[in-house]
Amino acid sequence: MRMHKDIPNTSLIHQCQNGDAKSEEALYRRFAAQVMAIARRYTRDDAMAQDYMQECFVVLFEKLKKYDASKGDFEPWLYRLCVNQILQLIRKSNRKISFEELPIELQEPEIQENEMELLDNKVLLAVIRELPDGYREVFNLSVLDNWSHKEISTALKITESSSRSQLARAKSWLRQKLYKIIRHHEQKLV
Repeated sequence: MRMHKDIPNTSLIHQCQNGDAKSEEALYRRFAAQVMAIARRYTRDDAMAQDYMQECFVVLFEKLKKYDASKGDFEPWLYRLCVNQILQLIRKSNRKISFEELPIELQEPEIQENEMELLDNKVLLAVIRELPDGYREVFNLSVLDNWSHKEISTALKITESSSRSQLARAKSWLRQKLYKIIRHHEQKLV
């Protein structure tokens, strides 16, 4: 018996498009961690991230017949589908995306590249998840999902200048948080 994880994506996707339940389960298992990672970036709450992930897979299996491998690779298509679905879920939840004017310290702390190596990905994700909602959405879309400010402004129904401003504030907020974490970590090492 052939294991599904050995099947190339195109074959697995084709089988899913034909309604094969075992292939759908294999596709879910193959991409669940990646989809969950996307979902976790957009919320502070792990239960909500789990809900987002489940909704992403529901939409994936509904739209999978529309996927055309000749137009591009599956993983970027899945990634974009998930981000769009999560943004739609945020809008549907009537959660107001607030773009706060948080106090930013005048002196931007400098973080050296070698200092960033002290932090693991879990710490970075935790700090990103602490960002205020509006900052987090813009930061994720711009930096991690590589969307343009025009795309962000359309998706979040804000101006492009608001998108740029929120990104600058998010980066400043993150820099300040990470600086404090690094300094705390360094003190523990001494």
